Formats: sequence, C-alpha cells, structure tokens
Amino acid sequence: MIGVMCFFFLTQVGCWEQVSKEWFEQMKWQPAVQAFELNQYDHQIQITNLSPPDGTLPVGWGGVPDLASMSLSEQDAVPNPNAATFESLARGKEYFDVNCATCHGPTGGGNGPIAAPNGPIQGVLPIGPGSPLGFSLAPGLTDGHIYTTISLGRGRMPSYRRIPPDARWDVVNYIRDLNGQGG
Repeated sequence: MIGVMCFFFLTQVGCWEQVSKEWFEQMKWQPAVQAFELNQYDHQIQITNLSPPDGTLPVGWGGVPDLASMSLSEQDAVPNPNAATFESLARGKEYFDVNCATCHGPTGGGNGPIAAPNGPIQGVLPIGPGSPLGFSLAPGLTDGHIYTTISLGRGRMPSYRRIPPDARWDVVNYIRDLNGQGG
C-alpha cells in the first residue's frame, strides 16, 4: 500500500495547478501582445498606426520609380536601365519561365498551359513569336510600358511586384530578345 501511495505521489506531482506566481510562473500567465494589438504592457511605446511612416521605402527600392502616380505617357517613357547582356537575358528567362510562361507560353505566344483553348483563361495577349493569332504586341510597346505592366498589372493581368525591380527589367530584355529586337 505504501508503494502504491509513493508511486501515486511521484507520478502526480507535475499535474497539479501551480498557484504561486512568485515561485512557479507559468507561460500561460505571462503578458503577451498579439498581432495588430496595442502593447498595453509597455507604456513608453505609443503605437498610433500600423503602416510605415510616410516616405519610407523597402531596402533596395530607393531608385524605383513610383509608377502608380505617373500618367500612362510617363509610364511608357520610363527608360530601361539594364543593358541586354547575356546575364540579363538568362536571368530574364528564369523569371519569365517561372512567372509568365504559365499564361503567355514558353515563347510568349499567349498559348501557355492555362491559356485558352486548353485552359480557363481566354484572351492572353501574345508578347512573343509563336502566337496562334500570328502576331506579337511587344514590338509596338515601349520598355516602360512592359515594365509597368509587369509591376502594376493591366487589364486581367495581375501585378508581379514580387519580382524584384531589376529582374523585371531583365524580363523586359528577354521579351525583346524573344521578338528578335536584341533585348
């Protein structure tokens, strides 16, 4: 009987609710701040807004133009700062294959795997050779127009701001290369 009581006592010691916060602080009793909640425990910090201060830019985006505030003619006139080197074209092809080829196809013809007639999206514009329609729109567009379309989206095309700004220019160079325009 004593053995059973000792066994019970030794195995049940860790199961009781600890009542002394001074001696046995538990994690469930600690102060915590949840996401998007004001910090009520640190009275020296005053959180007034969850957005960053006006004029701040993500690291590495200082030289990126604010395309959303420009007119269409200003967007079209944005110059391409990246020369069409072999490195630029290779990097542009990598980003094109990952982000653009699903709709525009591997050659930019507008016949990617999710574009019609095989897929659910109809009317994907051809930006390279091999279009079932027999033409490409890219030769008639400026570099700034293509860059802005990648950055902000246009029509049914979504924004691809997840592509870094330099890589967007590399995609523009690759589209130029697809069309035989030399990047």
